[in-house]
Amino acid sequence: MRPRLRELKLNVGTFLFFLAAHSVAPYISRYAIALGAGEGEVALLGPALSLMALVLRPVSGYLAGAGFLRPLLLCGIASAMAAQVVYLSSSNVAALYLGRVLQGIGVALFIPTSIYTATLVSDDREASEALAWRATVIGLSMALGPAVGGVLVGSYGYSSLFTAALAYLSVSLALNALASRGLKPRASRGRDGGRGIMRASFLVPLVALLSYSALYNSFSLLLPALHESLGVEVTLTSLVFTSFSLANLAARLVFTPVSSRVRPLATATLGYALTLLGLYAVTSEPTSRATPVLAAVAGFGAGLLVPSLQIASILSVEPGSRGLASGVYTAMFDVGNLVGPPLAVALGATYSRALEVAVGFGSVGLAALVTYSLRSLTRVPHLSSQG
Repeated sequence: MRPRLRELKLNVGTFLFFLAAHSVAPYISRYAIALGAGEGEVALLGPALSLMALVLRPVSGYLAGAGFLRPLLLCGIASAMAAQVVYLSSSNVAALYLGRVLQGIGVALFIPTSIYTATLVSDDREASEALAWRATVIGLSMALGPAVGGVLVGSYGYSSLFTAALAYLSVSLALNALASRGLKPRASRGRDGGRGIMRASFLVPLVALLSYSALYNSFSLLLPALHESLGVEVTLTSLVFTSFSLANLAARLVFTPVSSRVRPLATATLGYALTLLGLYAVTSEPTSRATPVLAAVAGFGAGLLVPSLQIASILSVEPGSRGLASGVYTAMFDVGNLVGPPLAVALGATYSRALEVAVGFGSVGLAALVTYSLRSLTRVPHLSSQG
């Protein structure tokens, strides 16, 4: 199969996988409440997915590097499809937890393998572009998913939401089955033995992603709660997250064509600074009419940050270790999701103070990037093709 055609099929398949996820995610808690869930039961829906994903991501990444690319991709999508079937047939909250576990398995199997697969296109320069395009189609799914899901739920009910997600995943399964046929891992030039994930060039982006995840997941959970507690109209909350998502997509579209010609850590640092600045401004003036504009600044920064961190981290290790690296790297997002919001609430006590604490979490990642980037100015970059 021609590399570009394979990449196109993989990207469309990835888009559909994430479109299903981002269509369902904003409404699963409302669906749980409709089934009679209380606050405590709703609060466990996120951890049910994240804990399963956290445990399995490094394992699936390692297996991807060992040559099990196709089974992992297809089993991951199949597990996500099974989750939609469970959601459709659920009559109580307990069944929803089973669906979340299946969704977590799907995420854990598919995402690290999908990242690793994107690096197999050609050399590191083309691999960086492939990762950037992958990030862009995910950004598109993030922008479209909540709106598509909202229209389906509002017009036809929850059954239509899960049925549509099942349809997206069915097409994704077919595309990934075609694109992954004959795809094989690349061997390392030397015997790395996975030691690349212990180098600073991998660990610094890892810390930055963990820090960003704690910040972003706290922001996405606590800002709507703060608005609700203050009696702010839901339209403002919606505008904030819509602005963030659209600006995020715009940044990815800007970054992708130049991704192989810039230093990923430099764009990651710039993106992190914009993200932190924007979210700090939002937490300072959470009810201002300017908040959606400030959220757009943060979203544009995140659109530069996330794909840049992924390129910097995954391509810093030898090809034979990139499956494991993908699993470990993506697991940090789950750690941030599990730890960030509850720790922010515990330290902040109120929603407003908790958001300020979350900004403090984010500053750790920026400090790590700035410190490492300054140290790297006097050295030859590990990947000369990146700059």
